[in-house]
Amino acid sequence: MSGTRPRIFRAEGIVLRRRNIGEADSVFTVLGTDGRRFEAVARGVRKTRSRMRGHLEPLTHGKFLIAAGKSLDVFTQVETVNAYRTIREDLDRSSAAIYCCELAERFTVEGEGSGGLFALLRACLEALGERPSPLILRYFEFHVLMLTGFALQLGACALCGCRLPEEPALFSASAGGLACRACRHEAGIGRLVSVPAIKMLRYASQANVAQFCDVTAAGDVLADLESALGESVVYQLDRRPAARQFIDDVAALRRQATAGGESR
Repeated sequence: MSGTRPRIFRAEGIVLRRRNIGEADSVFTVLGTDGRRFEAVARGVRKTRSRMRGHLEPLTHGKFLIAAGKSLDVFTQVETVNAYRTIREDLDRSSAAIYCCELAERFTVEGEGSGGLFALLRACLEALGERPSPLILRYFEFHVLMLTGFALQLGACALCGCRLPEEPALFSASAGGLACRACRHEAGIGRLVSVPAIKMLRYASQANVAQFCDVTAAGDVLADLESALGESVVYQLDRRPAARQFIDDVAALRRQATAGGESR
């Protein structure tokens, strides 16, 4: 948020992350409504009597009054629009939401807008508040790739452009989508995905998040979607998102709890 600006200005967005500095201050990373990512510091926010305490937290949609600073802008007033309490009170929902916020941060450059990203994040957080579905994450992964210039090639071979027959196809993250039989050797490492999974990927581009989550998908289809989209995210970021491990850890705890309950 550099350049010629008013000394005091208003902003709105979803808080993605916080990091503590000094004894009582915190810097917050926010995705603005225009899709721009910015940072600002909240002075004394970690003090018990801070008026902003509780209003400035990750997974909070807020409106802000900000004072321009030399190195960091400064929050002066905060109003909560949506605290997403249903998400915060559930481990599965919160781990998924943290993952979405990490991707929103990783796939953006500070100060540069990505149109539609704020609306995407808000829609997926609202969907998570209603029901914790793994398809919400797949929808977010698909669209964050598309909105930031890494749209997957699903209608034709990503390498030669030929039309793909209705049959299982190799999905290659490095190729950027599906590869035909003739190009599989050029596509490198990939995963053979089923026809239902391919149809789901294509449907993601047409549906809103609620419509996408209404689809009943078999376990093998969900596995194909998670692998294809997850590998694409890792390939473009050149790293595995930290929140992905958190999701895996939560899932492992759920499995252990279920197994323990069944053994009694």
